[in-house]
Amino acid sequence: MWPFKRKTEIKTILDQHLDGDFSVFACGNDAPSESVLQDFEREIGFQLPQDFRAFSISPLGGICVEAKQEIWPRAKEYAVGPFWSFLYGVFVFGLARGIPEWMDIRIQTTLFRENTKTSLVPFLKIVGDANVYCFEQHGSVCRWDHELGRAQPIALNFGEVFAQEIAELRKRKDRKKAEGRTNR
Repeated sequence: MWPFKRKTEIKTILDQHLDGDFSVFACGNDAPSESVLQDFEREIGFQLPQDFRAFSISPLGGICVEAKQEIWPRAKEYAVGPFWSFLYGVFVFGLARGIPEWMDIRIQTTLFRENTKTSLVPFLKIVGDANVYCFEQHGSVCRWDHELGRAQPIALNFGEVFAQEIAELRKRKDRKKAEGRTNR
């Protein structure tokens, strides 16, 4: 399933929680160089945490994980349901050449900072959730709460947040799939 030679913590997390019901997209051969990462760090004014730096310049950087539509049909406009039922994917912003704007950490950091008037750097988003995980200037992790308009500290590092959110995505997908079987 994974074409990458080097076993990483992130790959281990993905192998543990993902099955054939998911689509996974990452930068692969378009992974950014160390100099691209350093340019971004100069732009934001601080160095990103080591685990995120290593991830960002790896073939798995800028990753998007979504439950396949045949397993988790996308909600129609104005659909009503429990909040979790709209959260069908997770993605980590990246620096890869050609990455879509909605996943480009450079573009999203600029927009986020303009909208929140903070110096935070968004790094992980759950599809369908307005809250986003961010790095603070000293590298610690927080979660931006869009309703409160402030960041809540999180006592986890990037790898731990990623592992937690991929595990939760798997649970939601399994629940959605089970519901689909019952509704047939």
